Amino acid sequence: MVNPDFLKTPELASYNVRGSRPVAGVEKLCYLTDTVTDNGIWEEINPLDSKLPIFIFQLAIVLFVTRLCLLLLKPIRQPHFAAELLAGILVGSTAIASEFVRKHIPALGSIFAASRIMMMETVGKIGLIYHVFLIGLEMDLKALTSVGPKALGIGISGALFPFFFGASLYTFITEYPENFKWGCLYWGVALSVTGLPVIAEIFAKLKLLHSEIGRIAMSSALVNDFSSWVLLILSLAITSSNSNAYLSLFSAILFIIFSFFVIRPALLWSIRKTREGEDYSEATVCTILTMVLAFGLITDICGLSSVLGAFVFGLIIPPDLLGHRFVLMLQGFASDLLLPLYYASFGMRTHLGGFNGEDMLIMVLVSFLSFIPKIVCTIAISYFYRMSLHEGFTLGVLMNTKGLIAVMAVSLGRDHTVMNEDGFAIMLFTVFFMTIATSPIVNFLYRRTKKFLPSQHRVLQNLKPDAELRILTCIHEVQTVTGITALLEISHASRRSPICVFALQLMQLKKHTTALLIVHGTGGTSSESISRVDGQIDQLIAAFNNLEHQSPMLSIQLLTAISPYATMHEDICSLAEEKQVTLIILPFHKRQTIHNNMEEMNPAYKDVNNNTLATAPCTVGILVDRGFGTFLPTKIDVGKTWRYRIVMIFIGGGDDREALAYALRMARHPKVALTVLRFILDENSAQNGDANLSLTMEAQGEADKQADDILVNEFRHKVQNDVSVVYIEEKSSNGAETVKIIRSLGQDFDLYMVGRGLRFFSPLKGGLDEWNDCPELGSIGDLLLTSDFSSIASILVVHRHIELNLESSTQENSIL
Repeated sequence: MVNPDFLKTPELASYNVRGSRPVAGVEKLCYLTDTVTDNGIWEEINPLDSKLPIFIFQLAIVLFVTRLCLLLLKPIRQPHFAAELLAGILVGSTAIASEFVRKHIPALGSIFAASRIMMMETVGKIGLIYHVFLIGLEMDLKALTSVGPKALGIGISGALFPFFFGASLYTFITEYPENFKWGCLYWGVALSVTGLPVIAEIFAKLKLLHSEIGRIAMSSALVNDFSSWVLLILSLAITSSNSNAYLSLFSAILFIIFSFFVIRPALLWSIRKTREGEDYSEATVCTILTMVLAFGLITDICGLSSVLGAFVFGLIIPPDLLGHRFVLMLQGFASDLLLPLYYASFGMRTHLGGFNGEDMLIMVLVSFLSFIPKIVCTIAISYFYRMSLHEGFTLGVLMNTKGLIAVMAVSLGRDHTVMNEDGFAIMLFTVFFMTIATSPIVNFLYRRTKKFLPSQHRVLQNLKPDAELRILTCIHEVQTVTGITALLEISHASRRSPICVFALQLMQLKKHTTALLIVHGTGGTSSESISRVDGQIDQLIAAFNNLEHQSPMLSIQLLTAISPYATMHEDICSLAEEKQVTLIILPFHKRQTIHNNMEEMNPAYKDVNNNTLATAPCTVGILVDRGFGTFLPTKIDVGKTWRYRIVMIFIGGGDDREALAYALRMARHPKVALTVLRFILDENSAQNGDANLSLTMEAQGEADKQADDILVNEFRHKVQNDVSVVYIEEKSSNGAETVKIIRSLGQDFDLYMVGRGLRFFSPLKGGLDEWNDCPELGSIGDLLLTSDFSSIASILVVHRHIELNLESSTQENSIL
């Protein structure tokens, strides 16, 4: 039966205006409220007596403590959730709002008085509603259909078994009054939850996202997250309406079905119709934000919780429909600004400081016991699928990672008066302890035992002619794909020497990367990592599918790495180590404009390139793309048409020899015309101009000189009958002459190939290193990039890693 007092006007505390006369038969009434003044310190009024100044003080303190906790927990790689939860506890009655602080700092006692936290709680719950909407918005239900049986079993068992364990633990740990018996449901939900965003953040910081354990854990966490929502809905239906629980559950299910099959199609049609280019109109954005609250109101009326309606509204909208920009703006306001108030509001009701030694012992015991159910069921499922005990235990620890839903569950149990303050505090401490313990345990189990060690077998020059070439290409922006695919095409994948490409899409890890699910593909170009952060993944798949179709002996595997820019090079190097890659191709941090100038895309890209060059275990190439792959075929010889015209500038050293080895492989491609320009030192002229030549030659070393001669002679012998290859020698005595000869090449080439050569000193480059603006390109590469150089051809700079055994350079194998 519907409540007869539903929507009845509540009685407000009011008073009659003294001496007033009725107007139109209605007596004037005013409701009691606090006075808000605009005169500030110029009036004898305490600003802490007004609601708005009090709320601003509360918001400032909460945000300060939250940012401080984030800063302190960052070095130990703790997730954002742990820092925000800790900040909420500290702001609450445990520390800042405790009786001790209230006594010694009256201002804080006035700001966080029990009668003055109502606005903070209200605004915090609005932030919670919008945050849960974002969780639903970034959760792709289609991904549930592509998880394997292993992840499905771990996810479902990891939700059900801990749910019953938590409910049983609640009833046995202590005796509660009769009206608190249903609190066991919320304890069970809190223990069944696995925080998907928190696991994604932990794996990204530990560089395990692309590993096998990462893929299984992310898939299992998604299944577990969805199962936990179902358990939470059931718990809310049972505890919200007492004897009419079935009516609440039935109305909620009916509303969810109506939302998916009626509201969703109408909403999608309306959003697509009102979209203005790449953005939405103000009316559309306002309508979406209002509907989030409207959905929350409907589920609240049904007897459940407003967060359920916000979550459902997020689910019915496709993840990529609203766009990345809309999501970022809403995250910054709702999740970063308002959500910390929610943590602080329940921290005000958590009195951890009032527990005695026995109570603390119970809290610690419950925390340790709560790890058991998920570890046991995960190990059992892992054993059934023949996984190792080490992997099963690690997955079990990871599945114990908690998130916002766990905190929300125990908070709802307290708000529905089915859980007392002691039960709430014990489970809140358990959630916090389980979350902060996950990261160090996983880090210990998967700690790195070695750095990325370079190997002399991971260079192009030492690669056998019939060996497979493994290339790792890195992609920041989709605009760089054209040049990279053209470079891969002319790398000449043949039946004798096929090429395996790992195309790694690099994305910055943000706090709210929740839609992070690793999905296995059956084809070579399937994505191992599908991220809904932006809509570029489909374009990448199409581009590499086309390349794979044109080159049958070239196989491509598309992956995604999501991590902070400061540690992104670790993802690149660890993947190169795991896949036994010989060559890493990085895009330059600048791109060509329509006026043939170079503009910077993102300063962080340069740091990623420099860090990769310093730590890579194999050869690295930096591609400065200025339209490579977009030129039309040009006839440069009678009866022969080549599409790509490449010139390789050879001065000497390990980097140049590596570049020449790569150029020789390209020369075998039928669409490539290669010109090799080798500079020879004019010793007579150089000695007349530089008395220190002998010292320079000694620094250069005879070993490098001999290796250069051997390699070039083998190259000339191999290509002597190839009309598409031209070999030229030019004499030079200093850097100025070298620059002059390079400029005389003109604009007849599409790609310049050079070695980085920072470790190779030669009079041929004299004076060039001092004017190097881009050290990652070397002196010659930087020269080709300058605005006063007439050519606008693309540039490939090759860098060979530093070998541990320096004597091995004298015993290099033939590139042939």
